[in-house]
Amino acid sequence: MNLVHRNTDQLFTSIFDDFFGSNIFDSRTLKRNDLPSVNILDNEKFFELNLAAPGKNRKDFIIELEDQILTISSESFTNNDDSDNFTRQEYRYGNFKRSFRLPDSINTSLIKAKYENGILSISLPKHKEAIPEPKKQIEIK
Repeated sequence: MNLVHRNTDQLFTSIFDDFFGSNIFDSRTLKRNDLPSVNILDNEKFFELNLAAPGKNRKDFIIELEDQILTISSESFTNNDDSDNFTRQEYRYGNFKRSFRLPDSINTSLIKAKYENGILSISLPKHKEAIPEPKKQIEIK
């Protein structure tokens, strides 16, 4: 499974930002840091995509499939309550969008998703033809 490539900043700008730290007022850096982390498991019968998104509920997610591209997005608001007087506030439950190009081996009609304990799990079953046959011993006569 391949992550759909997107245009990023120039190489040197990215290297310097990563090394020296980002400017807190740079909206490009803030958007990049708000993307939820993803783990992808490749099993014999399916792929499983796990996206870490704590603080949301299942109604916050939109999962779409078009032309073998799976897009996961979330639109929710960030609570900016000034009455709490935070010294530091790192929780960001903002909007995001992640896209993945699915291989042809995925049976798209059987894709399932669930959200539990802050993890969005998407099961991507493979077509029966794509599942390798088990290893078997050939008897010699």
